[in-house]
Amino acid sequence: MALIRTFFEQSLLRQFVLAGGLVMLAAAVFVGSWVASRIEQGVVQNSATSAALYMESYISPLSADLSAEDGLSDPARAALREIFLGTALGDRVVSYKIWKDGGRIVEASNPELRGKVFPPSADQMAAWEGQISASFEDLSDLEDAAEAALEIPLLEVYSPVREVWTGEIVAVAEFYEHADMLALELADARRNSWLIVFAVFALSGLLLVGIVRSGSLLIDRQQNALKQQLAETQRVSDQNSRLKDNIAAAAQRSTAQADRVMQRIGQDLHDGVAQHLSLASLRFEEAEPKKQKTAETVRQALDAAMTELRAISRGLALPDLNDLSLNQTIDRAIQDHQNAYNATVSFNHTAALDQEAPYSIKLCAYRFLQEALGNTARHAEATKVTVTAAAQNGSLTCEVTDNGSGFDPQNAMVVRPDGGQGLLGLRDRAATLGGQLQVSSDLGNGSKIVLALPLSERSI
Repeated sequence: MALIRTFFEQSLLRQFVLAGGLVMLAAAVFVGSWVASRIEQGVVQNSATSAALYMESYISPLSADLSAEDGLSDPARAALREIFLGTALGDRVVSYKIWKDGGRIVEASNPELRGKVFPPSADQMAAWEGQISASFEDLSDLEDAAEAALEIPLLEVYSPVREVWTGEIVAVAEFYEHADMLALELADARRNSWLIVFAVFALSGLLLVGIVRSGSLLIDRQQNALKQQLAETQRVSDQNSRLKDNIAAAAQRSTAQADRVMQRIGQDLHDGVAQHLSLASLRFEEAEPKKQKTAETVRQALDAAMTELRAISRGLALPDLNDLSLNQTIDRAIQDHQNAYNATVSFNHTAALDQEAPYSIKLCAYRFLQEALGNTARHAEATKVTVTAAAQNGSLTCEVTDNGSGFDPQNAMVVRPDGGQGLLGLRDRAATLGGQLQVSSDLGNGSKIVLALPLSERSI
């Protein structure tokens, strides 16, 4: 596995040189062996045909004796001996055998083989079918023991002997010819064939290496260009991500600052204007106005102004969230709602909420509960309200469910006619912190609002 992994870690050119080199070497050996074998067969067959035709001129006159009898007559045997001893044929031919059907030797240069029977070889069977067959330096048959002992290059040739008038094959002549020159020709033919095959494959390999190298260089240039583009894209993406985080952090600070300003305005209204109006109302009641009807009207207007100012200051004011945990922040929002609306809210939570959290996260959770619980009292006419909160996997989930009249979530996600943003403002506030707001409700079947916030605050 390590070797394979190392191979694929190489460049395309090196992979081609290694894999292609092995494949081309194996192909060159295969093709070279096949070509050399075919050339050897051709040279041996041509030499055998030439030798067989030469031998036929000497053996053909004996076909009558071979056709009529199972062996040669004494005069024919003597004539054959004279041929191999007193002519140039004897210098070429080392030994000979004449076979009859069934693998029986009827005549041989070695008298001891006469009358013996041997299993017919494949070359002999081909000769009985009318073909001239031959083999070079293949002396593995039983009847070849004497020739093999000579330890010289020999060409073994099988030639059919035909009757002169009918052309019928009456015997097979086997002879062994000196093949020193043939061995040199075959060695030269093998060498030339291997040189040509390897030269062709080497040239083809060099051409392919050049093509692959050119393609590899092009791929490398394209890869470098893609890496540069990817690096540039990553740089721009990182820059956009930083800008996005900066904007989100700025939005968080702006939201927190706006809430602090509203809290201060609420306190100023409660401690300043509301106190002055309350004092004026008390003083007015102590006086004895001359016009009772006008006094009553002014007193009612003062009471209405006081009620409205208290409602405004209560909505704007926030408790000090800096020193509160998540659990305490959520519990404070529920207590403030119960005190303001004389309502009952069930609170289910996990122990994981007893942890510190960024101010913006606690502020968002408080405003979410303030708005969601306020809606259950002002609009839903709910008799059962439940708050469920949990902190796990680095995320805060806060859920408000009620059994009220329900509403259309699409219509709730708009700016109200009085300028209030309601659930739309909560969704935008959650988005600045990387959170989500989910609203599900059906008319007459209550509603469920879920806030999900990451517990880590974005910073510049």
